[in-house]
Amino acid sequence: MLQMDVASLKRSIGDTSCYELQAALTPLEVRGETVSFCGPVRVSLDVCNTGEGLLARGQIAGNLQMTCGRCLEFFPYAFSLPFEETYRPVSGGGEASSGSSKNDTESVTFSGDILDITPEVINNIILALPMKALCREDCPGLCPHCGCNLKAGQCGCESEKIDPRFNVLKDFFGREKK
Repeated sequence: MLQMDVASLKRSIGDTSCYELQAALTPLEVRGETVSFCGPVRVSLDVCNTGEGLLARGQIAGNLQMTCGRCLEFFPYAFSLPFEETYRPVSGGGEASSGSSKNDTESVTFSGDILDITPEVINNIILALPMKALCREDCPGLCPHCGCNLKAGQCGCESEKIDPRFNVLKDFFGREKK
């Protein structure tokens, strides 16, 4: 869990604290595929008490084990992405203002002195994942006929692709020259 003790920061409007956190997170289910973390996720944050809430800004970094969308092999995927979130104390705690702020929909509420940023970190990681993960940009993938991984080399399948409707014209130009 990525948690911070913000008790003293909540009492001091305008103060900023730096936090270095790391945690081993559980695998994620993304688009029907399980994505595992390779080691801990590291979060480096500056958290500022703005008077209306706590503004957390920083970086998230780590490594994932993903499956290539072309060759179906696992590969390590390193990520480093920005993090910015506003945390607002719940109204019952006495710390929040009685009026409704225009940024209420853009902030996350919390209560107590421990701020758990794990859900927002996971959401940021999921949103930053590529639509189609590739082990490398020029990955040739699998042979559509035999399923052989073409990274290991060409298979013995016929590589010429001819539309079956034009198959009768395949030898047309070869006959004309005779």
